Amino acid sequence: MSRNRVLLTAAACAVAALTGACSGAATDTTTAVEPPAASATSAAVPPTGVPAGFEGDAAVTAVHAYLREQALAVNAGVADPARLPGFTATLTPAGQEWAVPLLAANLGDWMPGPYPVGVLASTRVGDDRVELALCLQDRGWQVERSTGRALNAPHHATARAVVLRVGERWLVDDVAADGGECTAADVVEERF
Repeated sequence: MSRNRVLLTAAACAVAALTGACSGAATDTTTAVEPPAASATSAAVPPTGVPAGFEGDAAVTAVHAYLREQALAVNAGVADPARLPGFTATLTPAGQEWAVPLLAANLGDWMPGPYPVGVLASTRVGDDRVELALCLQDRGWQVERSTGRALNAPHHATARAVVLRVGERWLVDDVAADGGECTAADVVEERF
């Protein structure tokens, strides 16, 4: 699974700059901070796909918001960041650098919901940084618009997400494959 093959890859207002390294001891909990605001398009589709045991985890909520907004943008056929405030609001500027081109490369397909994802671990690496170990269905989710058939066979793989707190928001900074394997039992499906 590569970033080019995973439109996720991958969860508030864009910021002009991020500051340096985070401090603090690592723990495996996050604090309650507001998740990214929903876009006008997602307000009609309530989120339900946050994995059990991670409800209220602001970093997990941010990744889920990113995946929802990504799917909505693909379905709308829009990759212009200026027309996607809900999508860009889930990403740091660095996140937007890889996520917007990835989104554009996947226009034309249809997504029945956000990519199925499961959280395997959540680790706080300082006050403003959380690293998530994920299981992601990276293939076999998007369908051909004309036939409704999956574009390829389902495949699940592990990935790592970096989520940063910027002000009072948690934003997705990076999502990338890490070469591990997982199964459909490790993910939560959400359909629109």
